Amino acid sequence: LTPEDIKNIGGKAANFGMLRQSIPANSPTAMAFSMDLWDAFLDETLPGGKTLRADIQQRLAGFSFPPNMLALSATLSEIRKLITDTARFSPTMQQAVTNALKGFDASRNIRFRSSTNMEDSEQFTGAGLYDSFSGCLADDLDGDNSGPSHCDPSESKERGVFRAIQKVYASFYNDNAYLERLRHGIDEKAVGMGLLGRAHRERRRS
Repeated sequence: LTPEDIKNIGGKAANFGMLRQSIPANSPTAMAFSMDLWDAFLDETLPGGKTLRADIQQRLAGFSFPPNMLALSATLSEIRKLITDTARFSPTMQQAVTNALKGFDASRNIRFRSSTNMEDSEQFTGAGLYDSFSGCLADDLDGDNSGPSHCDPSESKERGVFRAIQKVYASFYNDNAYLERLRHGIDEKAVGMGLLGRAHRERRRS
């Protein structure tokens, strides 16, 4: 990956590719997921019959800059909950993701970082707008939803990779992130989020 790949893979992953090429012995192996996964997730149908993408677009349709911040903040909170608590990856997507992560130690947390096409570029840095979360692959592969986490027994609940990925995706709609896109007049259809995943070197809550 090179900076030219930002449009498909996002800024962090594209720049991390250059880091791997430059100092492979002193940078961790990582996995990048392109925005195809993001697009497929947004096109999943919710229980009400609409796609996640259509639901989000409908909720945000009435906002322009400068917005009513109380109303916008409440709407964005609802969208983040929709992404983390209601939407789900299809079995096909889940299999593709777990297959891609087989190179990682399943018993160690994987750190997932946002990698959007609206950050780490000359025109838009996006620093601090999005969030990173950790997930345990073994928690998704054990066939149950019972804790504790296989990667950290001090965690009473499972903390799988799909939970982490959805929380990273939800941060695309953090208040400041959406406000910055609205302020710059960015077309929401033209932006998306890839992912950069790498093994944790230490355990920590997230």
